[in-house]
Amino acid sequence: MQVWRSTIKNVLELLNELDPYGLTPGQPDGAPQDEYDLEAKPIAQRLINDGVITNAQVDAIWLKWFDEPLNEVIGREATERFVDNLNSLPTPTTPSGDIS
Repeated sequence: MQVWRSTIKNVLELLNELDPYGLTPGQPDGAPQDEYDLEAKPIAQRLINDGVITNAQVDAIWLKWFDEPLNEVIGREATERFVDNLNSLPTPTTPSGDIS
């Protein structure tokens, strides 16, 4: 459970920093701090399960929630930097079944 929470927290921080739609999560006039939580969870799940995530996987997650891949929102280079940042997070390790 700790691995799951920590990984989501780290992914959400990166998503809030990226803020692809300019929603300024957590700011006084912005969206709630957890605005990108629905997208953070499948990204965190992939990082926990596979240890890495690809640009294509992030785009697929974004496509599911926003009907467009992330690279169309922020550009391919920015998406690649974001994915590099995700893959630079501390490697989550958990015993099987400890992420729910």
